[in-house]
Order: sequence, then structure tokens, then C-alpha cells
Amino acid sequence: MEKLSSQDAGFLKIESAHCPFHVAGLLILRPPANAPRNYLRRLAQKCGRLNELWPLFNKKLRDPQNLADAAWIPADDYHPERHVFHYSLPQPGRMEDLLALVTRAHERPMDRSRPLWEVHVIEGLDRGKFALYCKVHHALVDGVGAMKMIQSLLNTSASKKLDLDEVHPEIEKHQGHHTLFEALGDLTRGFQKQYKALPEVSRLLAHMGYDALQGKKDAMRLPFTSPRTIFNTQLDSRRAIVLCDLPLNGVRAIARQAGGSINDVLVAVCGGAIRHYLQAQKALPRKSLVAGMPVSLKAAADESGNKLSYIMSPFFTDEADDLRRLRRVIKVTRAAKAELGHMSSTAAQDYYALIMAPTILLTVTGNATRVPPATNAIMSNVPGSKEKLYLEGAELEYLYPLSIVTDGMGLNITVVSHVNKLCIAIVSCPTELPGVEGLGKLMKQSYRELQAAVREQ
Repeated sequence: MEKLSSQDAGFLKIESAHCPFHVAGLLILRPPANAPRNYLRRLAQKCGRLNELWPLFNKKLRDPQNLADAAWIPADDYHPERHVFHYSLPQPGRMEDLLALVTRAHERPMDRSRPLWEVHVIEGLDRGKFALYCKVHHALVDGVGAMKMIQSLLNTSASKKLDLDEVHPEIEKHQGHHTLFEALGDLTRGFQKQYKALPEVSRLLAHMGYDALQGKKDAMRLPFTSPRTIFNTQLDSRRAIVLCDLPLNGVRAIARQAGGSINDVLVAVCGGAIRHYLQAQKALPRKSLVAGMPVSLKAAADESGNKLSYIMSPFFTDEADDLRRLRRVIKVTRAAKAELGHMSSTAAQDYYALIMAPTILLTVTGNATRVPPATNAIMSNVPGSKEKLYLEGAELEYLYPLSIVTDGMGLNITVVSHVNKLCIAIVSCPTELPGVEGLGKLMKQSYRELQAAVREQ
């Protein structure tokens, strides 16, 4: 028996029928030219043995109804057919059909009486392509860890097969401060470090408060000062998944010309797309929407490892000029990273924990929509592979990360780079968002508009 940490139990407690707490990945693959007729059946059978690779796939909750003393126990009744599902799309295998199937799977909470993971093998896409939709509960692993698990199954050789006898490294449960309960758990660390970090955190919050009092618009936002929008409402169980991809080299060229980062360009592109969408719905607030972004900062010279924190940057949806929007994003993120970069790792992480703790409590108590949102959307950018990757000889063409939305935080944008493209997945609840499926086209439109603006400068 293995007792759940307070973080992991928290992910289960915050979960509801209308807000499941699993993360997922959608892979689009092209099978090898010489694939036998039973290729996908054999792949599905191998996926049914993934519990042999990772011990976390072979444990279940001792008592799903009692989370006060939650514990993992070995799943001695494991059945692969309860975790691996094999479908065929109706012809001609449109992406719309794939998204409809994946959306239904992403909406559905997992059965807590079983190990909390699933793999869906979906064949019948155009030109013989197929898809894998893989999901795992956040109590087992976070989004970054889940992506690393998926990537560990892939390799750079088309001839290499999935070896179930190969030893895979154990994936860390939570790789960074990307979620609410991880932030809260961080508050329990050593008192001495917390005490020393308090002046740094207080100084940062004071700077942010001073900027707000001065009316500075090109500055990092204080939490719970974001405008209320149609993205920040009470959710139901419906989900909308929007996929989009942008050329990595094109985005990098814009970033280079503007003197910013790839992430800056993505924030500006998202800002333009969200602006277009809200204008069409006659729901664009005067104040800019705010993006909450986990960021990795270079550790100080006397510190080892990575330093993770959180930036709350405006999307600048109140800015009609595309180039000016990008320059304003760069100004905010550059200043934020500089200020956070001078803080100790403890202070940078505690800043995130302290600002997100109220969000956790509001979410748990069902009051998330009764106050202004901490941010309007969560936006994450995860680096992927620069090389082509294969699974059982099938080439990976796209890898889309699908994350979590909750009451009051109904828009999640996650990006993964793969070879020469940026794969973008947007998850939302469509009930109060008419036409939200068009956000992918608006992202491409916003990218083209920004690209043209940069060329004309």
C-alpha cells in the first residue's frame, strides 16, 4: 500500500463529473509503407501491456469512495481491454470525426476502481493515417510528465520496435509547478527557506501593486484583477477541442525580428485570435485578457537545477495593432523574467504558490466564479523533439497536448514543438462559447496578420 500525497489526493478531491482532472495527448501517425494488415491490432495489443513498463500504470485506489485516507494498491485485477480501446472512423476519415470521438473521450471521467489511464487507437484517417489518444489522471502524473512518457515510447529510428522488456526510467510525478495543488504543496517546505524568501515575494507583489496604482498597462498583472469574460464561467461536462499548427521557423523568424522569444510571439498570436473571437461575439472587454504562464527561469549561479515560476502577462486583446501587441508582450515578459530571475528559486516558486492558493480554495469550495478570475486562460509551451520520431515504424506527424479546464478557468492553450511545427491544442467548454471551434482558423489568421505587420515595419 502507498499513501497518496496531499497533492495527489487533492487532484482527486477537486475533480467532479463536469471537471475531470486528467491530461492527455493526441498523436497523429503515418504507418510504415510495408505495414501488415494486422499492424494496428498488434499495436493495440502492445499498448495493453504498458503497465509492464511503468509501475504507476499498475496501481489503483484502495477505496475510491474514501479520499480522506487515500492509498494506492496493486491492481491485481488488471484487464487490458478496460484501458486500451480500438476504433475505426467512418469513411472518408475526416479530422472532424476524429475530434468528435476524442472530445467525447476527453469529457469522460475515468473509472476510479481501475488504474487511471487509457489509450485509444483510432484508425481510418485519410491516406491510411491513424491516431492515438492517451490520457492519464493528474494524480498519477502531470502534463509534462505525461508528455515525457509518450515521448519515451517514440524513437528516432523507423526500424526500432517497441520493446516491452526494455527498462524505462520512472517518470517523476510532478515535474514543475504547473497546477494548483502543486503550488499549495510547495507552501509546506522548510520554514527557514520560506522565511528568507518572504521579503523577496513581498517586494515583487509591492512592485506589481505600484504598477497597478500608477495605471501601467504594459506590466505583469496582479492576480484576481483580470476582466470577467465568457471564458471564465461555471462549466458543464461538455468540451471543445481545437487543434492548430504553426510553422516553427516562421514563428522563430518573427521572434528574431521583433527581439522577443517564440513564446512572446505565441502570446501575441493568441491575443489576436481571442480578440477576433470576442469581437465576433460582441463580448470583448475594454481591459485586456490575461494569460497565466508557467515559465522556466535560469537558476542563479549558486543554485543548481531548474527554477520555475509563473508570469501573468496580458494578451493585449485591447490592442488592435498586431506589431504593437507583440512589442507590448515582449516588454512585459522581459521585465517579468528579469525581476523573477533575480529572486531565489524558493522565492520564485513561493510567489506562484502564494498567488494561486486562493484559486485552489475558491475552486474546491465552488466559489471560483464569484470573484474576478486570477487569469483568463492558462497557456503553456512545452519543448518537443527537433528530430522525426517513430512508433513501431509509424512516423509521428503531430503531437497535441490536451489539458484541464475548471470552473472560472475555461480556456487552456498548450503548445508542443515537433520537428518544424508548433502543435497547438485549445481545450474549452463550448456551452457559453458559440463558434469556439473557429479559434484554430483565427489563430492562423492572427499569425498571418502579425507576420505581415513585421514584414512591413
